[in-house]
Amino acid sequence: MRLSLRIYLALLGVLLAMGAASAGIAYFTDHRPYRWARQQGLRQVTHLAHNLAPDLDAPVALQRRCQQIGADLQVDLTVLDAAGRPLCASGEPIATPEPETLTELSREPQWLGGRFLMGGPIRLSGAPPSVLLVRPHGPEEHFAFPWRPLATLSILLVLGFVVVSPLSRSITRPLETLAATADRFGAGDFEARSGISGADEVGRLARSFDAMAARIQAARKAEKELLANVSHELRTPLTRIRLALELVEPPDDAVRARIASVSDDVNELERLVADVLTASRLELAQLPLTKAPVRLADLAHKSRRRALDLFPGRAIDVDVPEALTVTADASLLSRALDNLVDNACKYSDADQPVRIEGGSAGGTVSVAVVDQGAGIEEADLARIFDPFFRTPSARGRAAGFGLGLALARRIAEAHGGTIAATSRAGQGTRFEVALPA
Repeated sequence: MRLSLRIYLALLGVLLAMGAASAGIAYFTDHRPYRWARQQGLRQVTHLAHNLAPDLDAPVALQRRCQQIGADLQVDLTVLDAAGRPLCASGEPIATPEPETLTELSREPQWLGGRFLMGGPIRLSGAPPSVLLVRPHGPEEHFAFPWRPLATLSILLVLGFVVVSPLSRSITRPLETLAATADRFGAGDFEARSGISGADEVGRLARSFDAMAARIQAARKAEKELLANVSHELRTPLTRIRLALELVEPPDDAVRARIASVSDDVNELERLVADVLTASRLELAQLPLTKAPVRLADLAHKSRRRALDLFPGRAIDVDVPEALTVTADASLLSRALDNLVDNACKYSDADQPVRIEGGSAGGTVSVAVVDQGAGIEEADLARIFDPFFRTPSARGRAAGFGLGLALARRIAEAHGGTIAATSRAGQGTRFEVALPA
């Protein structure tokens, strides 16, 4: 439930509680208007019965007296004998009560409901008890239902809403802004700040959040800068090692095989360092994009040739229209496509073809890499683009560090595009990069 609604409902509960308390106090103290009125009404019935009792034996005088009293007091009167037959009446007719009710009214005055309908015994010495029924004149709603208190309560509720709504919004609006900022920050927008500067508790909370976000952003930037610097410094010794290995003249085939293995490890380390350096610079905005029209078919064939050097004998098909172009940084987009093709070759069997597809639709240009490997579990699809994340099945199939897909996503986002993966267990995986046309 929204906080503003909770505040209003709290006020509503307070008003209802106050109304109930006021009614209870009025009812159980000496200032009890409704109870007093009811008691006075029963006393009135007793008094009228004493005035009418002497005329019970004179029907004409009894009728004259009933009409006179009814006109003077503005009430409806009816006198019934013990059998329920009318002896006199004044004003609007009053329905005859049930015999059991007549019996009770012949003993003591009672309220019968409706428009304050009352009744009580009327006796003449030596005669059976009769019953007097009295009903005051007036609109039904004046007696049947407390409209005025309810109207007053309704007005108070409306006024309460008018008064509390701005107050509740002034409290909840900063909280909603702070919650939205926290959501953006948690989703990766590290520039998000609430900008709330109030002097109350919510303002202090917002300023604390903004300060925390700034510290986290600064710490994260420092880590990325350190990682980028370390990666950059590692490239020089790795290059020297690779050159030294190329200059070694192995004396026999065994040494030659070991040197080749070491050379492969150095190449893998160089790729890792290059991926880390590129990803870090992309996040730090230190790698400006050099955009130009690029033919996706050229990039696809280039990635195919490179993959065939790494995975000889693999079937890699290219289905990209020759005229399909996109404005992008060719080297970065090629890097992303290389990573996708490498993954497709690594995590599918050698006899299963890999396919590079291209197309355009709805103002976007896309390039996709499709394999027929084991697929990715649905639970892992949401995390495969996280840095250094590798699925359990991937750890057992091929070496890697979990940076290829993370770098591909950052390259796509740097171009204002997206990357998505769809996969079904046992049927393969499709990675698609979509860029603005």
